[in-house]
Amino acid sequence: EYAIRTFGHESAGRFTPIGGFDRMASITRPVLDRALLEVAVDAGAETRFGEKVAGLLGSGTAADPARGVVLESGEEIEARWVLGADGRVSTVARLLSLEKQQPLAGEMAFMFTYWRGLPETDQFKIDVVEAGSLIWTPAEDDLSMLVLGLDPQLTRGDQAHHRRIFAEMLEHYSDWFDPSWLASGEQVGGVRVAPETMLRGFFRQPNGPGWALVGDASHFKNPSTAQGISDAIEQSLHVAAELLDGDELPGYEAWRDERAREHYEWSFDFARFPNRETAAPIFRGLAADPEAGQNLRDALSRQLRPRSDVFTPERLGEWFSAAPQGVA
Repeated sequence: EYAIRTFGHESAGRFTPIGGFDRMASITRPVLDRALLEVAVDAGAETRFGEKVAGLLGSGTAADPARGVVLESGEEIEARWVLGADGRVSTVARLLSLEKQQPLAGEMAFMFTYWRGLPETDQFKIDVVEAGSLIWTPAEDDLSMLVLGLDPQLTRGDQAHHRRIFAEMLEHYSDWFDPSWLASGEQVGGVRVAPETMLRGFFRQPNGPGWALVGDASHFKNPSTAQGISDAIEQSLHVAAELLDGDELPGYEAWRDERAREHYEWSFDFARFPNRETAAPIFRGLAADPEAGQNLRDALSRQLRPRSDVFTPERLGEWFSAAPQGVA
């Protein structure tokens, strides 16, 4: 179940089923990445580990299409297509001299950590207050993930500082998340930090002669709406389908931009500190309208769009006109 609470106004429920599934899964990257790799190997992919790409064969232009990669060892690997699925600091994008476009920034930085032994829950919950946000979600093997959205200045310092700040910030959410639970649990790893500067969004040209980018290499949203992995898998499937039909990607950029358009700005709206005068009426209205709450969850699963289908002008007008003056 997905639950979001802002200034005490909560909307919770399951998703409209996709392929028979109406719930989400929070999976750590070591587990998810291994599962995706196993699917690729089972499909016949040849893998290399511990070797970095240092260059491209071909410049990626119409006159000189990309036709493979050069490893740091000097070995050349030829390929019909070069696909860069190598993250927001993509090596392939750098080698192609691709600039970032349409930049956006939020306001929060993030701290996150993993724990074992917290109370059982089947709910992904995000709570938003003036100071930031807290996400608590179960993962695999009795792991729970805690994510704090907070002032970027608080992420500076060493690990001892991060642990202290994390504990202090949890007090903002003690009405539903008891900080004393951590004393009986086991922390797995330290407190990890995602500075605001590494969370800034962009688009890049997604394809050209002999090459294509997918996932964060192509386009980076703020992780506040948890769309990154969905984008990467969806884009990979789209590129694969186009290449199975031919040797070009004529519709990829337009398709990507249309899929990303509303969700891109929305992710950065989520990554800003809430203004009570505007956020309280919106989330009070959302909590009181089951259909709107369902629409919100279905926007997160990419079945709907945030502005066109959830926060419509009609709904916003109704919610703000119904808001009690001077009451949060």
